[in-house]
Amino acid sequence: MKWKGHFPAVPGVWIAVSAAVSGSVITGAIMTAAAEHRGAAHLFGFSPLVIAVLAAAIIVVVGLVILRTLADREFKTERHLLNAFLEYIPDNVYFKDRNSRFVRINRAMADYVGLADPAQAVSKADSDIFTAEHAVKALVDEKKIMETGVPLIGIEERETWPDGHETWVLTTKVPLKDQRSAIVGTMGISRDITDRKEAELRIRYMALHDALTGLPNRTLLEDRLGQAIAFACRNQKRVAVFMLDLDRFKNVNDSYGHYLGDRLLEAVSIRLRESLRASDIVGRLSGDEFAVVLPAVEPGREIEYVARKLLGALSEPFEIEGHNLRISASIGICEYPLHGENPRDLLQAADTAMYEAKKRRRGSYCRFTPDLTDATRRRLKMEFDLQHALEREEFVLYYQPLVCTTSGKITAMEALLRWRHPEEGMISPNHFIPQAEEMGLMVSIGRWVLQTACAQNAAWQKKGLPPVRMLVNLSANQFYRNNIVGDVESALSESGLDPKWLELELTELVMLDDTNSTDRIMRRLKKIGVSLSLDDFGTGWSSLSYLRRFPIDRIKIDRSFLRDLASQPAAEAVVRTIINLGRDLGLECVAEGVETPDQLNYFRKQNCKEVQGFLYSPALPEAECSALLSVGSLSFAENVPGLAAPALAVLPAADETVQISG
Repeated sequence: MKWKGHFPAVPGVWIAVSAAVSGSVITGAIMTAAAEHRGAAHLFGFSPLVIAVLAAAIIVVVGLVILRTLADREFKTERHLLNAFLEYIPDNVYFKDRNSRFVRINRAMADYVGLADPAQAVSKADSDIFTAEHAVKALVDEKKIMETGVPLIGIEERETWPDGHETWVLTTKVPLKDQRSAIVGTMGISRDITDRKEAELRIRYMALHDALTGLPNRTLLEDRLGQAIAFACRNQKRVAVFMLDLDRFKNVNDSYGHYLGDRLLEAVSIRLRESLRASDIVGRLSGDEFAVVLPAVEPGREIEYVARKLLGALSEPFEIEGHNLRISASIGICEYPLHGENPRDLLQAADTAMYEAKKRRRGSYCRFTPDLTDATRRRLKMEFDLQHALEREEFVLYYQPLVCTTSGKITAMEALLRWRHPEEGMISPNHFIPQAEEMGLMVSIGRWVLQTACAQNAAWQKKGLPPVRMLVNLSANQFYRNNIVGDVESALSESGLDPKWLELELTELVMLDDTNSTDRIMRRLKKIGVSLSLDDFGTGWSSLSYLRRFPIDRIKIDRSFLRDLASQPAAEAVVRTIINLGRDLGLECVAEGVETPDQLNYFRKQNCKEVQGFLYSPALPEAECSALLSVGSLSFAENVPGLAAPALAVLPAADETVQISG
């Protein structure tokens, strides 16, 4: 920043002209008077030359005084404007000298740091106001700016205050220069982003923790298990993994209701944590299934001692809402490195052992052994079949509609992969996609999905059906380790589909890999003309920075938040925050997994434009989707106020036909 006082050009010229004219007139008058007294040696005791010089000096002085007066008036105006700016701007603004001492701060910053008057900050350093950590970093930043002249733009800074609370600011620091462009200090502007960061932390917490018990969910548990494995590998230790499942928990829900069942799960989680060391890890994977990780254990009976301790703790009665409940659990045990070298294999081995424990005797534990290989053999056969499924044309696409919340109009179709296994029948992607990822098959499978989905959408349009967006999921391997831009261009070219009717869905895990590479690929895809959406938002290492950094068009709110909308205020708060933040950033929001009219009404009230879920339709084969598109809109069995089409759409049983609204 450069501060330059200046004389106004036009007034200065007129002052100079006026002074010259006045000087000429006065000098002429004096010289005329001198001529009239030619015979006198002096006029008023002075010679004509002296008188002329004096007159010119007077003129110069008067002119300079006038110019200085006008310049002062201009300077005062600019200073008043600066004072008003610093008094009322809501962001923190400060100026520092070359010694990083405050020259001036504005009213907002004084309030932020707890000073009654901005003048109290003059000549103070950061160390006089902020923590030592903040002061050291600020000094380093400002020294670098003054040495290089390069500003720091948009730096997120966290400040911990003496009372323990934390705040966040988004700061820009620039060099402060004088009229000769010499750096004389720094200027900074900081915006308080505490609310935004707290919302981001809430979303991240919800994404990594079970909403009911507060325990780590599968994502966080696998991450911590991976860390425990890495530590054990470096230190020649073992890691024990328990899979714990409550026996006959369904009876509790059926007899006492889900509310009491949830309270029991909360009590179980507390008792598990109380029975373990602080360094042990316990998480809730689903329903009544928990996992426990014992890092850095010694081989021997210690592992079985912990298993018996957990079973004993859970066998004690639970007092829940006036009911005395007894429950048991079955535990499967495996160890790193004996039974697996990564989180997924260890959890699978522990799960296999847990089912064996249930088979033998509920309320017991079972160690994984090589004899428990039925599941392993089935998995190996599945991998072999999966290796050849594409060439055998066993894959098929189903399509699930996305629906406008106000009109019921079908706005898009999401392509969902299914495996028509010759022996097992139709297999859900949840049961083979993870294996395909591990086997490195997702690039070729993903390319087939992309080509087939584009061709199908183009075929629908050629039939005269209403054009809709086709949503296609991209895996991380497909996105990074293949020419995804070339694949998209090829699929569009071969099918003849206009790029605006293709939408690519990315997960948060894709965006975590490599920021620069991600941004470059996404912008190349956007240049083609396709749209991009962030799928399952809130289930990964959520960061709102994705929404600001990458060229995303839509975010899809994960279905896991919808299940807890009615019962968990925190889940509702997160969903509302996501919708509002998306709206502020110009992003459209889509709600996944909408299954009830209450959920639909909620999203309509929140101005969420699109929903997807079983309330309208499950994923259907191509022929049935063609029938849906020929009508163009959907409704459901219960009237929802405000829907444009009150007609009915009945989801069919296996032998029924689809009835759709007109």
